[in-house]
Order: sequence, then structure tokens, then C-alpha cells
Amino acid sequence: MMTTLDGKVALITGGTGGTGGIGRGVARRLAAAGATVVLNGRDERKAEPVLAELDGKGHFAAGDVRSATDMAAVAAGTAERFGGIDIVVPSAGGNDDEARTTAVRGPFADIDLERVTAFIGAAVAAKLNVVQAAVPYLRARGGGSVVFVTSEGGRVPTPGQTAIATFSGGLIMASKVLSKELARDRIRVNCVCVTVVRDSPSWTAAFEAEDAVSDRHRKQYEKIIERSPLGVAAPEDIGDVVAFLASGESRYLTGLVASPTGGLTVH
Repeated sequence: MMTTLDGKVALITGGTGGTGGIGRGVARRLAAAGATVVLNGRDERKAEPVLAELDGKGHFAAGDVRSATDMAAVAAGTAERFGGIDIVVPSAGGNDDEARTTAVRGPFADIDLERVTAFIGAAVAAKLNVVQAAVPYLRARGGGSVVFVTSEGGRVPTPGQTAIATFSGGLIMASKVLSKELARDRIRVNCVCVTVVRDSPSWTAAFEAEDAVSDRHRKQYEKIIERSPLGVAAPEDIGDVVAFLASGESRYLTGLVASPTGGLTVH
């Protein structure tokens, strides 16, 4: 791997899925490039399989991404223990199970707007809390990299995805605002937008669990798989993109929105 992150400290949310997930793929790639990786989640037991794969470079920090207080404690604890923070990857969704319910995902005329707007608020907080908490420590290091991981639904309008489009589309614009605000501190802010990813909780819900998603939801995923010229990404494929954006090799990139969707979408 050409990308090097030796001596860097990375804080990743959503990397504790025991059986897969994008956060896990990101953690593996950053650790392989030499970074010290701090995984944030609510349950340390779920982090254990991931930590075991990181060759001693992985550590756990408990906290709920939807809580600003928790994220402040996680960021402070990470900086105190490892000397600072260089990379922040907000990957956790906050409440993915709610996002899959027919009350939140489905035709606009049928969704519960009260639940939709509550989901949007919680999902935005899940991405932004950790970044706000980490900014002082990134500044103290003389700069750093923030790489949001969100949904391609924020770039491409998809029927049935009012909630995801509103949340992710708003987050994409927020990432651009932050890239402008934080550039003076040499903090780069970029965004990676994904669609269906193998070996992730969304993949499991759609194809390996019963009644976890609607038939409409599953059929949308099946169409995505059929129409992706380069195939469906694995978590490590997304991790490669994040590792590049976290590294000095992308030092002139900020405000970028990347869509590693295997040719399904082109912008």
C-alpha cells in the first residue's frame, strides 16, 4: 500500500460491527497504512472482532454518536491517550434500523413525517457531533482530515428515499461548508458517498435476514447490483478511498464528494 499514515491517530465511528460494515473496512485500511485507530461504539464486545484484526493498532472508546457530551469525552480521551487526533471518519449512521422501516423509507405519501424528521435530525447529529468535538484537537496538530461516509442517496434522487436524501444531501452540503470554514486551519473535509456495500449491516438486512426490509427496498438493492458495471464494493474498497483522502497524498483535496459506486453513478 502506497498510502502511509504512520504516526497518525484516527478516530472512527461505526467501526464496531462484529460481522462486517464500512467502518470495519475503513479501520482495517487505516491500520494497515500505519495509523493508530480508535473505534467508537456503544458496546465494546461488538468491537472485539475488529480490534483483533488491527495488529495492536486498534483501541475502543465508548460513546453514543448522537450525544454531543459523549463525543466530547471520546475526542478528549483519544487526544489525551495518544497525543492528539489527525483523522476523523464519521461512519456511524446513528439509527440504521429506523432508516429501514417502512414508516421512514417508502413512498412519500405513506411515510410518517414525524419519524422521518426525527431520524434526519438524529442522523445529522451522529455525523457532526464527533467532528465538532475533534476540531480543537485537529487544530492543535496543525491540521488534519475529516472524511464523512454517507449515502449516494444524497446525490442521486431515488424513489422512496425522502429521509436518506434529505439527511445525506444536507450532510454533503454541510461538508462543503466545513471545508471552507476549516481550510484556514489546514483541516480538510471530504465526503464519500456509497450505495450497496457487501458484508455490511445493510447487505445483511436486505439479503440474509427475514422481514428486515420491505420487498421494495430489497428490489432496489437487486437492481443496483445488476446495474453496477464494476460490481458491488466490499467494505475494504470504501476503506481504500477513505485512506487516500485521509493521507497526505490528497493534501490538495478538500470539499470533494466522491462516489465509489462501481460505475452505477457518474457525476
